[in-house]
Amino acid sequence: MPNNSFSSTQSPPCIPDYLLLDEIGRGGMGIVYRARDLRLERYVAIKILNTGREAAAERFRAEAKITGQLQHPGIPAVHELGELPDGRPFLAMKLVEGRTLAELLKEQFPSPDRQVGGQINPANRGRLITIFEQICHAVGYAHAHRVIHRDLKPSNVMVGSHGEVQVMDWGLAKVLDPSRDREGAEDRGDPEATLEFVTTVDTPERGNWATKTGSVLGTPAYMPPEQAAGQIRQLDTRSDVFGLGAILCQILTGHAPYEGKDDNDRLVKAVRGDLSAAFAYLESCGAEPDLVALCKRCLAFNQEDRPADGNAVAQEVARIRQAAEERARRAELERAEAEARAVEQAKRRRVVQWAGGLIAAVLLLGLGLSLWQMQRAIEAEKQAVANERKAEAERDAKAQALQAAEKAARDLWAGLDVMTAEIAGESLATQKAISAEQKKFLDTMLPLYRELAQKRGNDVETRKQVAAAAYRVGMIQYRLGRLEEGVVAFYQARDAYATLAAEFPGNPEFRADLAKSHTNLGNLLSVTGRLAEAEQAYRNALAI
Repeated sequence: MPNNSFSSTQSPPCIPDYLLLDEIGRGGMGIVYRARDLRLERYVAIKILNTGREAAAERFRAEAKITGQLQHPGIPAVHELGELPDGRPFLAMKLVEGRTLAELLKEQFPSPDRQVGGQINPANRGRLITIFEQICHAVGYAHAHRVIHRDLKPSNVMVGSHGEVQVMDWGLAKVLDPSRDREGAEDRGDPEATLEFVTTVDTPERGNWATKTGSVLGTPAYMPPEQAAGQIRQLDTRSDVFGLGAILCQILTGHAPYEGKDDNDRLVKAVRGDLSAAFAYLESCGAEPDLVALCKRCLAFNQEDRPADGNAVAQEVARIRQAAEERARRAELERAEAEARAVEQAKRRRVVQWAGGLIAAVLLLGLGLSLWQMQRAIEAEKQAVANERKAEAERDAKAQALQAAEKAARDLWAGLDVMTAEIAGESLATQKAISAEQKKFLDTMLPLYRELAQKRGNDVETRKQVAAAAYRVGMIQYRLGRLEEGVVAFYQARDAYATLAAEFPGNPEFRADLAKSHTNLGNLLSVTGRLAEAEQAYRNALAI
């Protein structure tokens, strides 16, 4: 087997049953090609080891076996593990056509502020959080099968053209041995590493303790302290949780947790757990406080302070997302309710305007307001507006005119209500004949009282108006000879007054109104021949 690395100037090798088309990626140990599977006529990705070292080949085959056992939509499926004529292994796997999360983040944070961190549009952040949640589910699935990735970072996440999310590059993945005793067991260094460092650093928990990190696997900018310190046997699912927190940190701020002039500088910060800059970026990123808090928990120095695994992080992200959606839903409901209130207010204004249109009919009956007075009020308002020269004075004049109009409408309605009461009467026991013109007037007023009887509101005044309007509808229907409709209206008035009397037992007005509604209901029921119901209504009135 050759010992030199595969050259980028060489033509793609020939692999039976595959046609290699073009190179789509290259790393420290492997080259990835887009290829066509000639047997199944589909496009796949072919990853070929570009070094002849046997240890690298073992790591490559281990990646294929581990990835092949992880059957999850967020982990690329392995189709075949084979070997080239020169002995180098190759891996055929699902082709994900899209862009890496690192590329997407570079678009969102083209030049993040080095002092306070970047902020992005909330809608774009929401899309990135959805991607992050899918990453957590894929990593959580691996954790459930006791596999850790050990190199989680945005460049190892592919986002497909149709929104599919794939966690890539399981070359450093490791199967955890649940029976292995962590304490006292002798570390066996992993056969290969993405980055290898040997350094002496101080750790925050041990003080001035010289630690030879040994073979350090992973990428320093995203690495948990135990991994940066070379404590390989201490790595577990919570080490991957740190990687998830590192990805979330870059989604929220545009910055990796550790930044420095080179990988050695970043590695020293990783061993010490120096996240002061990252936390400053998080505090100023403008994201949901719960997301920021989750990110900090994932980046905790101590493993036991982090969420247990990827599934725990996914559940927390889902909870935060659902809470945000619920807040948005409530805000939308409040907006709709505000619009409904505005429509109701406009409707009430139209009722007042419509009542103003009855002035002509009221004048014919001798009970309306004087047109001369209305005209004088209008002229006075025009004169007042004309005399105002300053904006504030004009606003005051308009407010006064509006109050005058509203008072005129209230006075008009009060006059109409008095007239209606005089014609329709307050009790069925004392009735006198009415003229055709009076019946016509009552028929005109009936829709207004009906609409008022359907008014909605929880305050006492509104409920009193509704009860009185229903009572008035009952009297008008009786006077117009519509007895059954009158019965229905009296029942509504009785129920409304009964509720008020029960809520306010110290108010004699409500009890008197309830007794009156029972009495008139009994009178009308007896007229319609419903004697048993009439008797009960009378008894209820006597009881009050």
